[in-house]
Amino acid sequence: MQHQHDGATLTPQHIIDTFQRAYRRVYNRDAQVVHLFAEWYRVNGEIVHRVTLFGEITRLRELAKQQEQQRRAVPDRTMIQRLIAKLRGV
Repeated sequence: MQHQHDGATLTPQHIIDTFQRAYRRVYNRDAQVVHLFAEWYRVNGEIVHRVTLFGEITRLRELAKQQEQQRRAVPDRTMIQRLIAKLRGV
């Protein structure tokens, strides 16, 4: 059974954790995120509304997908070096 979350039922901690995972995937480090009150958060020193944070999570997820596609498109450097070495030996 799949559960879908309505934006109104998400806890601040769930939102923070989701943002942290997306941020870490892109930047390979943790963001500084604190729930201030109601729907407001401090992210890396900037105060943002929850809706803005949702948009940033979406943007980061898309950016992570693009980065992964780029990594897959570029052959492994060691593989290329082995091929060059093999061709030199011919």
